[in-house]
Amino acid sequence: MLPDSGLKTGSVTNRGQFQKGVSGNPGGRRRQPEEVKEMLKEATVPALRLLVSTVNNPRARLALRIRAAETILDRALGKPAQPIEADINAMAIVAKDPYSELTVEELRNLARLAGEKEC
Repeated sequence: MLPDSGLKTGSVTNRGQFQKGVSGNPGGRRRQPEEVKEMLKEATVPALRLLVSTVNNPRARLALRIRAAETILDRALGKPAQPIEADINAMAIVAKDPYSELTVEELRNLARLAGEKEC
């Protein structure tokens, strides 16, 4: 049995949701160690050179060259937007505007009264 750390850990209700006020991930995402970050930064330029040389290598398989090109483009330009098709059958509940049924003259009177109260 683990010792009690005093943190509320996520216990799931019978509906598959966490109880209110209880986190399913109380510690949050773990930080990446600095030495790992530094190693990844150092590997960035060689990785990019490898991708570029793969794209430019006529002896490499075409599928591999295409994948390397896609990776470069995705990193440089971002992935292209993809359309989403959806069939949504939902009704939105919109609060009724209290002024929607007033006439133009009634709205003008309200505006005049509001202006008088500000003075």
